[in-house]
Amino acid sequence: MTKKRQNILVALLVIYSIAIIYFMFFGFGRPNIHNNIHGYRFSIIPTGIPLWFPKTLSFLWIFSLGNLLGFVPFGILIPMIFDIKYHKFIFIFAISIFSLEILQMVTYLGSFDTTDIIINSIGATIGFLSYKIGNSFKLASQKIIGTVVLILSFSFIMITFAEIFNKFI
Repeated sequence: MTKKRQNILVALLVIYSIAIIYFMFFGFGRPNIHNNIHGYRFSIIPTGIPLWFPKTLSFLWIFSLGNLLGFVPFGILIPMIFDIKYHKFIFIFAISIFSLEILQMVTYLGSFDTTDIIINSIGATIGFLSYKIGNSFKLASQKIIGTVVLILSFSFIMITFAEIFNKFI
């Protein structure tokens, strides 16, 4: 990879990280909600996987899907920039998300939610696997199309799994 390409990818990763942090801490009116919160909000024990196929479009469904798909780019950009194995990638990613969730709680700009950590990590995993498999194709167009198709396929499979799993818990 050329130095210029790597610099562009690093810049994209930094900009995307800033955007995600903005939405985690300041998006959706979080600072206004801060004035009404008294005490820490947290959810430690997951009660299901908050993914489902919508019967109607709702803010909650878009928010849940965003928790999955919003973190897919990390699974693509990080292995593009760094030669990293999955176990190291997901460990660093999970620690980072865990830290941000704690920071949301202690600043009263959100809550600590283990379900969010799980869904965000699944999204990053979908990106990582899609990139690694898609990148094995020969032509650049096949790599891009393959990665996009894999992201959509893995997301569909995850939502299907969540629907089935949630019926049995």
